[in-house]
Amino acid sequence: MTTQSIADLTTEIKLTKGDIPPPLVGASTTVAGNNLYVFGGRLVSSRQMINDLYILDLNTFVWTHRPSLANAPQARYFHSANLFKNQLVIFGGMSYSQQQQQTQAQQQQPGLCTLDDVCLLDLDTLNWHYPETQPSLYTPQARYAHLTVICSEDKLVVMGGQDMSNQYINELNIFDLTRLVWTHGTSLNRQYGAYRSVAFCPPATSWKKSATTTATATSTTDDETICCVYSNYNFTDVTRDLQSFCPFSTEFNVRDDSADMSGVTLPPGLRFPSGDLLGHHLILTGTYLTPTHRSFHIWALNLTNLVWTRIETGTILSHGSWNRGVLHAQRFLVFGDKTRDLLEDYNHRQVNFGQLAVVELEAFGIYVTPAETCPAVAQELGLSMLSGQLADMAFQTEDGQTIPANSTIVRLRWPTQPLGDLERRLLYFPESYAVTLAFLQYLYTDHLLTAQQHQPHVVSRLLILADMHRLPRLAQLATHALHQLLTISTASLVYETAALSGRIALQIRALRVMINAKKMLQHDDTARRLMTASKSSSTATSSTQQQRGVLLPSPKLSKSSHHPGFLERKASMVQSTQHFIDRPNMGVPF
Repeated sequence: MTTQSIADLTTEIKLTKGDIPPPLVGASTTVAGNNLYVFGGRLVSSRQMINDLYILDLNTFVWTHRPSLANAPQARYFHSANLFKNQLVIFGGMSYSQQQQQTQAQQQQPGLCTLDDVCLLDLDTLNWHYPETQPSLYTPQARYAHLTVICSEDKLVVMGGQDMSNQYINELNIFDLTRLVWTHGTSLNRQYGAYRSVAFCPPATSWKKSATTTATATSTTDDETICCVYSNYNFTDVTRDLQSFCPFSTEFNVRDDSADMSGVTLPPGLRFPSGDLLGHHLILTGTYLTPTHRSFHIWALNLTNLVWTRIETGTILSHGSWNRGVLHAQRFLVFGDKTRDLLEDYNHRQVNFGQLAVVELEAFGIYVTPAETCPAVAQELGLSMLSGQLADMAFQTEDGQTIPANSTIVRLRWPTQPLGDLERRLLYFPESYAVTLAFLQYLYTDHLLTAQQHQPHVVSRLLILADMHRLPRLAQLATHALHQLLTISTASLVYETAALSGRIALQIRALRVMINAKKMLQHDDTARRLMTASKSSSTATSSTQQQRGVLLPSPKLSKSSHHPGFLERKASMVQSTQHFIDRPNMGVPF
């Protein structure tokens, strides 16, 4: 019988169906809404590049194949793909040096080349478009295995990559997706590539203030977008780098934030890493290979303090071949095959699409926090309206107290409310005064902002009420508040509340806290028992020696202490012992 750990509760395997893509090398995977788009790549079976499009419905896990259309881009692999509004933006990659139809009967392999074109796929119509870009000083060099990220809403930033000679291209270029022109270019003093690096643009509210302040000190404005690149290399003795810079700044300065990263443990060297942003975390994934270990790793970097956390997914991702991960909502999806060998697939750079491991990131406290629906001034105004001046009804609590309220505001935020006593304009609310007041404060502000609302027992009842009365906004706010309040002392309350309201991710996280607390208590108890046993053993030994008449020699009573040479020998022995203690690496217990 196998033992299941709590980490196994956060991950499950799904089988995909439909037109499953064959194993591919260098294909792009992009999530848009509830669909995943796989474009291009090279077939493992025939080593032929394709320009086919595969679409996975992330609700049903059914694949749809869109064969190569007449106006499809040139077949390619190790290109980049980014989502811009309702378009898929394809740039660069490696392809055949001449456009031609490849058939199984062809024996001669055409020459290869790198590309520098921009291709746009309309996701509503699945039609391809090719912007006519005029050559300029900022036109990038053709490349493959590069990094791209969309910053400042409509700017495609292209970094690094390699040319046909496999030499790194140390330049950065910016493409304006609104004007469809290359607008900027600069040189880099670092080697960036898809084999070892990921690029991301952190939200201004998440990126640590010290880095932002320093990085933008020479910028023309304070609100310029920060772009970051995380790299790991020298996989046997891994080196981790984190750089941040303003790609649109007139003075291009790179800040090294590598020394600011910390954590109980740090990520190992991950090959072909990928990076996604969720809330104020960077989700870093990739293949970890050593002579003794092979698995797919998931890590999270808190962007507010640069602290790393390992996402423990149990035994699922430690067996089989898991190759590529994507972020969908608050779940991380990893493609692979639990029956294949990871090392063999990695040697072919092969990605399998038949199976999917689903990881619930909220169970690790990583999720998108609820957005504010109104400014702080409006929230304060809502609280002030609870004074009763505009009240035309009242809530009666289970302890007999009444709280005045306005029926229009109540109906606006609580459309499924019971009618109550229409004549007396009184609604019986079977909760305590504290919970009822906190509930009304939510109805008046659409937020949980008071200290009263954040009492553990109060916010727990608010989550139960949200589940009972189908109030999704309140459920989201209360769940977030319980995540923030989760400690050893509140874990049991949070666990029970999450179980009653169906919040599985919160329930798993609370269970993990309780199990860790139990382990700590068991460890402390074991240490106390060992200490007690050691003291009892020493006492028993001393008592036994006294009963047997064994007397330990005393220096004052020893006859040898009166021997003429004793003092000289004693001095030499003390000196020798001190010399031994000063050398703790002897390996001999003392």
